[in-house]
Amino acid sequence: MKYAEFKIENDKIEFHNSVFGVESVLLNGKPASKKFSFSGFNHSLNLNSKNLILKSNYKQFKNRQIELELIQDDKVIEKQQVKTNILQRFIWVFLGMGTFKLLDYLIDSLT
Repeated sequence: MKYAEFKIENDKIEFHNSVFGVESVLLNGKPASKKFSFSGFNHSLNLNSKNLILKSNYKQFKNRQIELELIQDDKVIEKQQVKTNILQRFIWVFLGMGTFKLLDYLIDSLT
């Protein structure tokens, strides 16, 4: 699901996030970065010899938004906040609880 779009001159950076926590960044329609994340990730991009970082930060318990910052030379050049959809919130909570229970079980079985 496409969440945000940043435009720099004639170039377009898109941020997508699946309901399973896979973040994808497209640069002019082509894949530039893809990472799995529950809480956010820094995506490094190279655009016309400029080094950029698209930083995502998921506020799970505060306002249930994804905060996005486009950074160049350690300066934020654009910031966006987008709401997550209800299905994505449910799946992330479910997966988080399931992971916690699995790890708890594994730790108990090893001791």
